[in-house]
Amino acid sequence: MTDLEFSNVFLENMGVLIPGTLKFDGTSAVFKSDKKIVKVQVSDIKGIRWQKLGNKPGIRFALQDGSSQRMGGFKDSDFEKVNSFTDSNWNVRIVQSDLFIKGWNYGHAEVKGKNILFSSEKQPLFEIPCTNVSQCVANKNEAILEFHQNENIPVSLMEMRLYMPVDPEMEDETDKVEEFKKAVLAYAGLEAETEQPITLLTDILCTTPRGRYDIKVYPTSIALHGKTYDYKIPVKSINRLFLVPHKDGRHVYFVLSLNPPIRQGQTRYSYLVFEFVKEDDQEMEITLTDELEEKYGNNLKRDLDGPLYENVSILFKVVCNLKVTVPGRFIGNSGTPAIQCNHKQNPGLLYPMEKGFLFIHKPVMYIRFEEISSCHFARSDAGTVTRTFDFEVDLKNGSSLMFNTMEKEENAKLFDYLNKKDIKIRNSTRIDNKKNDVDSSDEEHDPYKATVTAEGRGKDNSDDDESTDEDYDLDKDLKKQKVDRDSSEGSGSEPDDEYDSGSEEDASGTGESEPDEENSGNKKKKSEKTKKSREPMKPKLGKNGKEKKEKKVKDPLEPKRATTAYFLWFQANRLSFKEDGDTVADVAKKGGAKWKEMGSDDKKEWEEKAAKDKARYEAEMKEYKKNGGGSSSASTSAKPAKKAPTSSPTKYKSKEHISDSDDSDSDEEPKKAKKKPSREATPSDDSDENDIASANSDDDSD
Repeated sequence: MTDLEFSNVFLENMGVLIPGTLKFDGTSAVFKSDKKIVKVQVSDIKGIRWQKLGNKPGIRFALQDGSSQRMGGFKDSDFEKVNSFTDSNWNVRIVQSDLFIKGWNYGHAEVKGKNILFSSEKQPLFEIPCTNVSQCVANKNEAILEFHQNENIPVSLMEMRLYMPVDPEMEDETDKVEEFKKAVLAYAGLEAETEQPITLLTDILCTTPRGRYDIKVYPTSIALHGKTYDYKIPVKSINRLFLVPHKDGRHVYFVLSLNPPIRQGQTRYSYLVFEFVKEDDQEMEITLTDELEEKYGNNLKRDLDGPLYENVSILFKVVCNLKVTVPGRFIGNSGTPAIQCNHKQNPGLLYPMEKGFLFIHKPVMYIRFEEISSCHFARSDAGTVTRTFDFEVDLKNGSSLMFNTMEKEENAKLFDYLNKKDIKIRNSTRIDNKKNDVDSSDEEHDPYKATVTAEGRGKDNSDDDESTDEDYDLDKDLKKQKVDRDSSEGSGSEPDDEYDSGSEEDASGTGESEPDEENSGNKKKKSEKTKKSREPMKPKLGKNGKEKKEKKVKDPLEPKRATTAYFLWFQANRLSFKEDGDTVADVAKKGGAKWKEMGSDDKKEWEEKAAKDKARYEAEMKEYKKNGGGSSSASTSAKPAKKAPTSSPTKYKSKEHISDSDDSDSDEEPKKAKKKPSREATPSDDSDENDIASANSDDDSD
């Protein structure tokens, strides 16, 4: 017996034609493709029909359980080969069945096995598997069929309405629409809402899609009832179950993976995420019939006690006949298997599992290791001082996923985890965690901020000398004042500063002072004014309250400093990554990130230019110092402080002192005295010497 094999054959699965190969052997027919493998045993075959599928000859296997498998892509000449093989080896003959393709829109609909068969004049029109039906609604004389949507095809059948008229002459006739509905729901794996569910879960928090739902669990479906939306999910569409703890240690996530996904408007949800409180205990009663007890065995008890999340996971595990996947041995820096991160600005938790990565949430995704080509730790170099890093996952289909702002303490543990799973890492360098005892008040060093600060300093140094503020030297000014007083006493010449020569004389100009209260008050005011004028100038303070330091004046002949490789590259490529609206800090940040991503070969050109510039600077600096440059710049770096007014008196009184110090009552007499000076009003030499001496003594005491 020779096996029979056909290539370029396709399998029909919910409207999708999956290409593959079909092989006939002595006991079975096996279809193989990259996505699916279907094996049909000879003992399970009820009948075989040869009919068209997708405008090409095909074969239909009717099975004992009422289901069917359809394959197409044959040639007309292949019928004899297949028929002779099945007749001689399986003792089953293939029946040719021609489809009725006249295009009529009426006929007969019935549920035959697990398929809905439409026929006309006893010839089949088409058939639809009941498993493709998502809902069936009876509305008077009309049956409405809704179908599951397949994401892998551009066009799919969503709804079909069948009108079933009632014959008025037959009074005892049963309701055809209701009977049709029950038959479809029974074979479609759906139950009517009037049937008793296994259990009812009330007010369950669902984070995806967001809301609180009442969940009815049936043997073949799960119904979610919310305030706005209702969902009915077949059990067969659930392909994975996950149970993972939250990072806070107080909540637990229970995740259901769906294929095909459920829809809410234009939004599709491939995962359902339920959130439970870890300490929430609740008794759960399970309604089991004799048939269900025989089906589930001892795996499901009638009463479940303990935490609610454990009871729900056990229930779904038994009903869906799936394993519940939990985190493996990976423990992050927080002491939990969760890593805090962001995906496209959406915060979430990344769980390294035994066979993939699970991210919760927005969007929820499960990345299997077999789909990953390599991983990359971005911004994780030992030279950087950032507290976070980025984790990039490259997929075999050419796309990539980026998870941002992971704590740097997670780097080493995630690195070791990927090595154990034999996953390729592009930058294979492990970063050890070094905890430095740094005061919390210290600011973190930011390289981009330092770049901006350096640019600002360069602009400050290029300004004119007159634009810089100079600090006041107090000690230097006091010494200068003392030297001026000593020189004025020794020379006997008139001092430069002005003072009131008539401050101690009466208005009549006789030279004799009288103890007048008004004059004594004026004297006190004048002495206070004089003391204030002799007070030294206070030094200028900065924003932080400290005294400003002197800024050195840059020598225009001094050679220009050497430029680093990074700044040479940054100046040449700055406009390439600058966008509209970017600030200086944004451009510097982008430049620093791109410079770090560059390889050593790309940096080589700029490092050579930097080396040449450094050699140029050293040569020019040597010549500059040889010619005496740099020695005089220190002495002329700071401007001399402004000269403070001395306190030595003069014979003349300025107009300012007259208007500020004299009272309004005595204004007229000094003015008259000033207009008509007499020889008698002129003070004697002795009085002048006494006045000068008293002024000097006041200065010394100050």
